Amino acid sequence: MNLTLTRRLWMGFALMALLTLTSTLVGWYNLRFISQVEKDNTQALIPTMNMARQLSEASAWELFAAQNLTSADNEKMWQAQGRMLTAQSLKINALLQALREQGFDTTAIEQQEQEISRSLRQQGELVGQRLQLRQQQQRLSQQIVAAADEIARLAQGQANNAATSAGATQAGIYDLIEQHQRQAAESALDRLIDIDLEYVNQMNELRLSALRVQQMVMNLGLEQIQKNAATLEHQLNNAVKILQRRQIRIEDPGVRAQVATTLTTVSQYSDLLALYQQDSEISNRLQTLAQNNIAQFAQFSSEVSQLVDTIELRNQHGLAHLEKASARGQYSLLLLGMVSLCALILILWRVVYRSVTRPLAEQTQALQRLLDGDINSPFPETAGVRELDTIGRLMDAFRSSVHALNRHREQLAAQVKARTAELQELVIEHRQARAEAEKASQAKSAFLAAMSHEIRTPLYGILGTAQLLADNPALNAQRDDLRAITDSGESLLTILNDILDYSAIEAGGKNVSVSDEPFEPRPLLESTLQLMSGRVKGRPIHLATAIADDVPTALMGDPRRIRQVITNLLSNALRFTDEGQIVLRSRTDGEQWLVEVEDSGCGIDPAKLAEIFQPFVQVSGKRGGTGLGLTISSRLAQAMGGELSATSTPEVGSCFCLRLPLRVATAPVPKTVNQAVRLDGLRLLLIEDNPLTQRITVEMLTTSGAQVVAVGNAAHAIETLQNSEPFAAALVDFDL
Repeated sequence: MNLTLTRRLWMGFALMALLTLTSTLVGWYNLRFISQVEKDNTQALIPTMNMARQLSEASAWELFAAQNLTSADNEKMWQAQGRMLTAQSLKINALLQALREQGFDTTAIEQQEQEISRSLRQQGELVGQRLQLRQQQQRLSQQIVAAADEIARLAQGQANNAATSAGATQAGIYDLIEQHQRQAAESALDRLIDIDLEYVNQMNELRLSALRVQQMVMNLGLEQIQKNAATLEHQLNNAVKILQRRQIRIEDPGVRAQVATTLTTVSQYSDLLALYQQDSEISNRLQTLAQNNIAQFAQFSSEVSQLVDTIELRNQHGLAHLEKASARGQYSLLLLGMVSLCALILILWRVVYRSVTRPLAEQTQALQRLLDGDINSPFPETAGVRELDTIGRLMDAFRSSVHALNRHREQLAAQVKARTAELQELVIEHRQARAEAEKASQAKSAFLAAMSHEIRTPLYGILGTAQLLADNPALNAQRDDLRAITDSGESLLTILNDILDYSAIEAGGKNVSVSDEPFEPRPLLESTLQLMSGRVKGRPIHLATAIADDVPTALMGDPRRIRQVITNLLSNALRFTDEGQIVLRSRTDGEQWLVEVEDSGCGIDPAKLAEIFQPFVQVSGKRGGTGLGLTISSRLAQAMGGELSATSTPEVGSCFCLRLPLRVATAPVPKTVNQAVRLDGLRLLLIEDNPLTQRITVEMLTTSGAQVVAVGNAAHAIETLQNSEPFAAALVDFDL
């Protein structure tokens, strides 16, 4: 077949283009398939995980509303909790239906939710009945108290009348004695003793019995009914019998009728006791239902956890399918590449080399021989390529080829120049990206500072409010609750400080400040241990110190950071020690100052001992904590030029050792006086934009005797300074 050189080259280029197009299509198909698999997994799994999370949140809110429902003491709160329970139940049912449509088996969870709903409906009905009973108790109690008060008032009137009559009789006796009518005087005296004074005593007894019934009814409560219902009923029965007996002795018929009518109301005390008994029974049933609800919610949470595990398993299957598709695509591309390489070699050999390159080389050699003067040199066979037959006649084509080569060289130079320009642009973009990264780091620092202020402000408000309430003698009964609020707030503040310290450390340690000042190690250790002593009250744990005599009186360092590290170590020891002792030791080895915290707790597995200083690592999730305390303590120890190490034996205890450079202080330690400061008579200007912080600060300063004027911004502060008397000092919020 006599094909031209152009056609042969076009055929080779066409085959190579077809091969390239085939490779591109196969690669595009594989990538499209992988992308579709990833998209399907994402669209199917992420909404499912969100529904599982919403299901857990709804169940938590339902449990919260159920607990509040039990303690509802008015109809408004009862209805509000009922509406919340209904809303959360509907939300849970909707989520379960959506999960069921996704192909998940939610039968067990739906059955558990139905049982919970039935229990909560029964609980709501019992709470409603209890509210009605208590309203009836209140009305009947008020009626009995009013009736008893009326009887006491009527008895007091009868006693006063009898006393007046007795006084008149007594005056008549004196007159008879003066008239020497002895027999008449003795008869009048007998009547005074036997009738008038006896009647006064009986009316007083009637009044006291009525007041006793009134007091007993007013003091009735659910706790008393549960403890001694029979005794209270017996006492009320005796008191009412006394009232009935004394009512008969009333001489005034009208008063006697009024007392008899009122006694009918007082006699309803048995109905009041019955209402309290019903209230007690309903409370017991509510307590049983509450415990049952907790168990059912625990089972519900377990079922939800199993559902989450199923979702995660499906996610793993999806990821495995994605990995399999990716591997299949890689193998397909590899196989296609090998086939393409073989086909390209075949095309180059068959079309280019055999049909073009080799004949052209032979023709070139012939031309070179011709140029060298070998005129008689024959031309080789052209293998059916017509263009090669004209090479000898077209020398200009040779020169054109040289020009083409020069142009190609210029194109290469232009391409090199373009690539150099692109490289310079990449360098500029890299510099810009670096500058943006530095800006992002600065933004992160600003965010941490803002977060610290925004979270600390309400937290200090909580702690300040709790302190003010704790100082109020009228709230001694709530002192334990206030202590719980204070402890929780301080724990939250500790966690916040840990997170901020860890963020500052992870940012390169530039924001972690370490001071260098003289301090006394003994008072520091003793005060730190004293602060922790409140956490061992009521626990079989003994705190002790062992400070060696070789510890200097004053050292150089950062006492605040040292106290922070030791506090973290003591907190961990208290968290993992149920009974025994915790010892805080201090000694020196000539070059370093050693502080050790040794406990008799559960200990740490040696395999996990090297991991406890890593962030977010916890020995046991049941003990609580953020997993940052030891990480921060270790980094702070390094920042102070020391180190933190640990040794532990499971079931025996652990020992954490802080090693710091031993630097004896030459300057004296500044003395601090821990004495309450009085501000009597001082006028202070408070500039604070947070209302809660402003109110608490004003109350604290006022308690110390100061006269405080509070404003919300700098403009009001300037106006106040211009229009009022001078102030002794001004307290300013730096974030204004």
